[in-house]
Amino acid sequence: MKTIVALVDLSDLAFKILKLAHQLAAALKAQVVILHVVPLEPVVVDMGVMAPKVMQEPEEERVQMQYEQLLEMRDSMMKFGVDAVVRQLEGADLEAVLAEIKTLHADMVMLGSNHHSAFYRLLVGSVSDDILKHAECPVLVVPADAVPQKTSTGAFINAPAGPL
Repeated sequence: MKTIVALVDLSDLAFKILKLAHQLAAALKAQVVILHVVPLEPVVVDMGVMAPKVMQEPEEERVQMQYEQLLEMRDSMMKFGVDAVVRQLEGADLEAVLAEIKTLHADMVMLGSNHHSAFYRLLVGSVSDDILKHAECPVLVVPADAVPQKTSTGAFINAPAGPL
C-alpha cells in the first residue's frame, strides 16, 4: 500500500480521518493525499416555495482559505514523519472525485460518515455511500460518532494516538 487518499470536508470529522490516515501511513510507509472538494455555493433566487436550486462556483477567497487549512493539515502530518500532499477540487461531482482517486492510484480511500436519517439521505444523498459503491479500491469509513472504548489491555479503540 503506497497511497492513501483521505477525503476530508474540513469538519470535526476530518480530524478523526487524518489521525487514522496518519497511523496507517506511518505503519505502512505510505503517502497520504489529503483530498478536499470545495462545494458549489447556492445562489438565492426569490421565487417562492418552488424556487429552483441554482449553484455557482465558490468564491476565490473561500477556496484559498480552505486550501490554507489543508496545507496546515499536511504540515502537521509531515512534521511527524508522514509524507503528505494536498489536492483540492472546486465544485467537483462524484464522477470527478472518483476520477481523481483513480488518477492518484489510490490503494485505499478514507472518508467520514455522518449518521443522517434515511429521509436526509433521500433528499441530499450520501457521498460516503456513493464512494463505497463506485470506488475501485478499498474504502475505510470513519464514523462521526465513534466513542473511544478501553480494551482489557488499557488501549483505546477508535482513538488512535499520535499527532494532529
